[in-house]
Amino acid sequence: MSQRVWEQLELALERLVFHKPSEDEDPRVGIAPDRTQNKVVSDKYEYVPLTGGRKSFRLLELLPGTRQQDIECTLTECCLDHRPQSYDALSYVWGDIATSTPIQINGRTLMVTSNLRAALLNLRKVDRPCTIWVDAICIDQNKVPERNHQVSIMGDIYRNAARTLVWLGDSRPFYTKKAYAIVEELAAEATSRQYARPDLDSNYLLSSLLGAERIESPNFDRFKDDVSVLHLACASWWLRTWTVQEILLSTEAVIVAGTYSMDWDRFCAGIDYGLAIGVWNPVLLGVVLDPVVIPYLSMRSLRKQRRSFRQPPVSRPSTTAPAPALLDLLIQCRFRQASDPRDKVYALLGIKDVSQNRQASVLGIEPDYGLSASEVYCHTARQLLLQSGNLNILGACTATTSQELPSWVPDWSTNSPHPLMYDARGRDRQTHASRGTQAVPRFVDNASVLVPTGHEVVTVTRLSPVLHRLHRNSSEVKLIKRGDTLLTRLSALGQIFARLMQIYWELSSVIPHLATFQDWEDFARETRPPASQGMPLPTDPDPPVGEGGYDPLAVYWQTLCVGTMAPGGRRATAQLFYAWRASLRAIFRLRQWHADSLLRPLAFVGYVMRTWREYSEFAFLLEHVYERRLGRGEDESLILLPERAEIGDRVVLVKGGRQPLVFRRDDGSGGQARYEFVGEAYVHGLMDGEGFEEGKCVEMRIR
Repeated sequence: MSQRVWEQLELALERLVFHKPSEDEDPRVGIAPDRTQNKVVSDKYEYVPLTGGRKSFRLLELLPGTRQQDIECTLTECCLDHRPQSYDALSYVWGDIATSTPIQINGRTLMVTSNLRAALLNLRKVDRPCTIWVDAICIDQNKVPERNHQVSIMGDIYRNAARTLVWLGDSRPFYTKKAYAIVEELAAEATSRQYARPDLDSNYLLSSLLGAERIESPNFDRFKDDVSVLHLACASWWLRTWTVQEILLSTEAVIVAGTYSMDWDRFCAGIDYGLAIGVWNPVLLGVVLDPVVIPYLSMRSLRKQRRSFRQPPVSRPSTTAPAPALLDLLIQCRFRQASDPRDKVYALLGIKDVSQNRQASVLGIEPDYGLSASEVYCHTARQLLLQSGNLNILGACTATTSQELPSWVPDWSTNSPHPLMYDARGRDRQTHASRGTQAVPRFVDNASVLVPTGHEVVTVTRLSPVLHRLHRNSSEVKLIKRGDTLLTRLSALGQIFARLMQIYWELSSVIPHLATFQDWEDFARETRPPASQGMPLPTDPDPPVGEGGYDPLAVYWQTLCVGTMAPGGRRATAQLFYAWRASLRAIFRLRQWHADSLLRPLAFVGYVMRTWREYSEFAFLLEHVYERRLGRGEDESLILLPERAEIGDRVVLVKGGRQPLVFRRDDGSGGQARYEFVGEAYVHGLMDGEGFEEGKCVEMRIR
């Protein structure tokens, strides 16, 4: 394993430092340079208001021309109700608005971003015009009412487009050409071998990747660790929120980079097959996930899950209510970026399983750029609470720096751990901490205070360290190209060697990360849990069994996997836990000797040399422990708590709550208790209504 890591580093270094594209590898050598800015600049283009009704929109006709000519277009009003002419829809990232450049619209000048101009330059035909819908041009961005209207029908615009053109950015000499060639060859082999791509859960990508079976292929040695595809994977398009709606609603999609293009499904087939045969390895040691792969896998998973929603309602009756569909999308797309935080909500409203029956406005959430981001988030949270009959949205709340948001309102501009509404396999949790009761929330103090009913169960008295997730740094390294000066080459070399050192420290950080599990195990074994949590379970070949056959680790491992069992049930899951635990003994011993900080390389080698495949199997069930900590209640119960939990916080069972919640009590000067919502909790023995007593429920005001 360690030899494999060094092979990857050596190969990457060789390709980044010593590769120099030859002249025949650059398709643009010997051709006049592209015109990067229009020569003709005239009066500013002024938009004419739309007059065709609710389904009215504009289409851009990109007039023919060469790469050395100005970009000229016409803009005309159309209506979706009248079956407009065939058009493509552009899916792209605006880019830096400070670097705007002029193009001509109807004989007048409109400023667009450099990235959009590059897209138009590469999409333009030499011999005929092409019709495209482009949001930055087809919508008057300075008119809030028009933005509200056009965003509300954007889903229909993408559904009616003949194709969605996914613009990843301009091409890079040699690298883009080679990347497309590799992906095409991998896709062809996948097709010839009838490779069936596995289903991926966009919320549980690490588990999905670890569970995928490695396939043998003759192309592995040819393409292993090839870095040419990296610039496509790092394109900002994969990380944006708006691009989710745009790709999910497309009938046909094409991946475009410069002058190169490929059908979306063909592209995904090649990338998926490359991952399956190990050409690219996004998971290191079963615990470190390269963030580059997350946006792609998430997008691919979402598109595959929702392709059925393009079918007519008559042939495919909808079974998903809009409120849970929107909440699910908000959670799955939370890590994505939006220059306007309001778009973290608005960009998902047009997706069909969310927007069904939009005429009736069943969600009561419409784009309104006259509202602040806090107002949008608060209104969205209230509507989802009122329409869902449960408190699942609280699982998306996390610590926020915004003083304008109540603690029960998720800040969608920040990330959070996996909500406990899902089990460790990404499925809806089957247990219900409040015995299947329905939430009937009400709001007071100008709708800023949520008032559910529930009762306190236990107070937190002790806390363990937090377990943080490890990520690889995927920042691109500067490439050395022909013509670079000596200073530029030395600077690039310095960056490369700094990156090598960074990789070394990333690998070394695995040791303290895994050693946190020893802290957690020691914490879990400090005191015997109450009778409601403990049970005899002699599954370890040499189990640490105490009096009466009691296994002191039984509650601990079931807390780690939040009650989710592997195939084979509880006994099989316990065996996976003990196998994983045994693989960490070398690290635990170094921790006991206080030598892990001095001998991290030795501990790393010891861990790699051991058989750690068992760990990857148990890792399928560990997704919920990251960015959380263990705690103890005054009754010695073991609790999985949010990161920001404090001693004195209360674990509460609330009507309509699928899992226990953590509140922070503030009795205040008026004597009436008020609470701050802290997060969700997992308490073994309380997850299926064992401690819920409806007669004890009282109103609890959450600010």
